[in-house]
Amino acid sequence: MDEQKIQLRKIRDLGENISDTFQLLRQQWKPMARAFLIIAGIFLMAVAITGGLYQRNNFSSFLNAGSGNSSDPFAAFRTVFSPAYFLMILFGLLAIVAMNVVVAAYLKLYESGIADASVQQVWDIFKKYFLKCVLYYIPIFLLLIIGFCLCIVPGIYLSIVLVPFIFILVTEDLSFRAAFDRCFQIIKQNFWPSFGIYIIMYIIVAFAATMIGFVVAGIAGLLSYFTTKEIASSVGIATSILNIFSYMFYLVFFISAGLQYYSLAERTDGTGIARRIESIGAEGTANSTIEEQF
Repeated sequence: MDEQKIQLRKIRDLGENISDTFQLLRQQWKPMARAFLIIAGIFLMAVAITGGLYQRNNFSSFLNAGSGNSSDPFAAFRTVFSPAYFLMILFGLLAIVAMNVVVAAYLKLYESGIADASVQQVWDIFKKYFLKCVLYYIPIFLLLIIGFCLCIVPGIYLSIVLVPFIFILVTEDLSFRAAFDRCFQIIKQNFWPSFGIYIIMYIIVAFAATMIGFVVAGIAGLLSYFTTKEIASSVGIATSILNIFSYMFYLVFFISAGLQYYSLAERTDGTGIARRIESIGAEGTANSTIEEQF
């Protein structure tokens, strides 16, 4: 028997958000993970490769500086802001946006009645919104950096308020200004519940990703060391594996954030309950021709 479809547009508390997140992931695991890996996978691999190269170069520079083999005592510190560092940030930003857009596109299809959406269906929505989301997310990213520089608290506030930004862009197809204002509109009187959901889900995801990632990365690093006898290469490979596992677990966080967006939108608009009332009326109309029995 098929499991009951999850109603996205409904008001949820913390427990319901966590429960529905894992229930939706369990129901839609194969098609969602397939779309997630195929579409966002190229960005995840780019992050893993640049992160591994960056860590390898950094580790080699610090080893040379510590052993006294380098004639330049500041060489190790200059490698911190190397081209690989900025590439890692760029690909990391693109990966986060890509993962968010994939989940938003999948949930949009799921809400429209398409369960087990194909990669092509997700891709059709992804290619329509990805570049737009990247361009719109750049000022959001800069705004968050400025917020964190201003005593951290404004950055925390903005980061919570703007979590639904990409979901709003994809689901409601709004402009930058309208989507930005919409974030503040739906968060009214719901900041602390949203804060609790995002923090708890992030802790769950980060803990699981770190534990599993360290084990796999440690094994990969040891195998690399015994094969190459080079510590820097082993660190780079281990870091790459750890990055891939860390980003893979973001799927859980983005599903939870998407469900919270639908919950906030339902609190503000009430469209979900209106649709259910209309569907009840439609069902009643369909049976109106049945003759009464006495």
